[in-house]
Amino acid sequence: MSIAASSRLYCSILGPLQVRVDRHDAVIGAPKQRLLLALLLCRVNAVVPAADLIDALWGETPPRTARKNLQVYVSALRKIAGDRIDFHGWGYRFRAGPGELDLLRFRELARTGRSAIHRGNLAAAAELLGEAVGMWRDQPLTEFAHVPQVVREVDRFTDLFLSVYEDWAELEIELGHHVEALTSLDVLPARFPTRERIAAARMTALARCGRASEALAYFEELRRHLATELGIDPSPVLKHLYQDILTGTVARAAPPVAGLGGGGEGGQGSVRIAALANQLPRDIGDFVGRTAEIHRIMNEPAPVILITGEPGIGKTALAVHVAHTLAPAYPDGALVVPLRRRGGGPHAVRDVQHEILEAVGVSTAGVHDEEVLASVWRSWLAKRRVLLVLDDAPDESSVRMLLPGCGDSRVLATSRSRLSGLESVARIGLGELSDAEGAEFLARQLGRERALADRPALTALFDTYGRSPLLLRLLGGRFARLPHVPLGLLVERLARAKSVLDEFAAGDVSLRERFEEFYNSTSWPHRRAFVALGGLDGPPFSHEELVAALDGPEAPAERVIESLLEANVLAVPDRELGGAAQVTAHSLMYTMSPLAHLFAAELRRALDA
Repeated sequence: MSIAASSRLYCSILGPLQVRVDRHDAVIGAPKQRLLLALLLCRVNAVVPAADLIDALWGETPPRTARKNLQVYVSALRKIAGDRIDFHGWGYRFRAGPGELDLLRFRELARTGRSAIHRGNLAAAAELLGEAVGMWRDQPLTEFAHVPQVVREVDRFTDLFLSVYEDWAELEIELGHHVEALTSLDVLPARFPTRERIAAARMTALARCGRASEALAYFEELRRHLATELGIDPSPVLKHLYQDILTGTVARAAPPVAGLGGGGEGGQGSVRIAALANQLPRDIGDFVGRTAEIHRIMNEPAPVILITGEPGIGKTALAVHVAHTLAPAYPDGALVVPLRRRGGGPHAVRDVQHEILEAVGVSTAGVHDEEVLASVWRSWLAKRRVLLVLDDAPDESSVRMLLPGCGDSRVLATSRSRLSGLESVARIGLGELSDAEGAEFLARQLGRERALADRPALTALFDTYGRSPLLLRLLGGRFARLPHVPLGLLVERLARAKSVLDEFAAGDVSLRERFEEFYNSTSWPHRRAFVALGGLDGPPFSHEELVAALDGPEAPAERVIESLLEANVLAVPDRELGGAAQVTAHSLMYTMSPLAHLFAAELRRALDA
């Protein structure tokens, strides 16, 4: 079935993949075509890199004709979807509106419903959120449960569905619709036993329906499950609710809705805005090292912690890893806020503020002044306990504009630069992993026996290329695909490669692209100095070498060196003295990432050619 320009297209992914054209089902039988469509719909209206699509369709061993095959699949889908699939030089995009994809309609209803909560119109909010909840047909896209890229997207909008469902269930109970709410509250808690807002809603609804004994029994069942499976107790909120049901308080009076609540500044009927819930990405299962840094973050009293380091050093991985541990202490939500686009360009902070505030029901449609918007943002944060991970901050101002003015929220920020102008923050600078940590990192990817069988090869690998987590992950992924080749032979192959930077790539992750993003950043003025480093032997470099290479008309060499230190291009090495790491400032030596130096040397040769 081919679609004309005037044909009506409707796609659904909140359940099995389905496409309808003019009310008739479109047949898409080829498994890879169905998977491609699912991937594009999951990231609708965004350009999905061709490399991501190829990785999802064929995994780690794509055929040589993968890009051509991808074009053939796209062409076949265009016979159904028309010009809604377009190409953008590096990827494909599926364009659709809320009337053409159930996920977009769901998001629209959720946003409108939460805005109604903010306005105090609970009945309208319950109706809108109920319509959104009703769109969830089944477990989404189960036919692609073997594809990690689809699973990640499904997990993301499943979390959104659950937060919307929690808002709706609490509203229904607040409005006295206990019986209606119980219809689904008898099903979902079994599928999502750790969602305590759903558990609290079910206990409250049962008690309001005169079934207090069932509510108490359900609490005991949940308590045993949490103890057995996770080794934790129910939250204080659930424990207090259990006591209220025991004393009959819940049956007599309507408690405030979790995430809602009345008596705000707007007078009678005003409500508290819905929470963000936990929206952190998944933690890294093979996280290694950083023990001292984790201990410091966990015990740091400062509300803002800045984690800095060179590209690929593991800043985001550390922040997300710690955030998962901290998240239970922040009941109003935990999320990662990317401050750069793919490709390195910065996000406008006002767009970030608009997006988050609208998602929690704070209408900012008429707010155009940045200072007013910042005031709304700080006012919202001041009344909540939110954990924000501000990832890859391009400069000081992008962090400042998102910091809470007061209250109990906490911020973990990461940046390639040291952001020395940012005031009143605790700073953590990340360096490379130790030799032992690097070996453990590879052992978890390759198997301990293989990774540790050739210690000289490991030493050569670390000495030549360094021990940054991204480098080791890319290498480990490549070596794992070649289990029959000894580690030493693989290290020798790297040494013989004509362009070694191209060897550090896997799927859509490329170390070369990271360095190119960094070098092409418009906010960094010292490209000439970076290229000059490529003309030096080393690292390490002496102070005299750097002065001779970097002195120029733009700025004195000492100031350029300071700028390179600020950008984490250069670092002052540590030397073990008496068992304690002490900065060797008296020797005025500097170092840099071996691969960053290789990249600088490539740029230097290209300019000299």
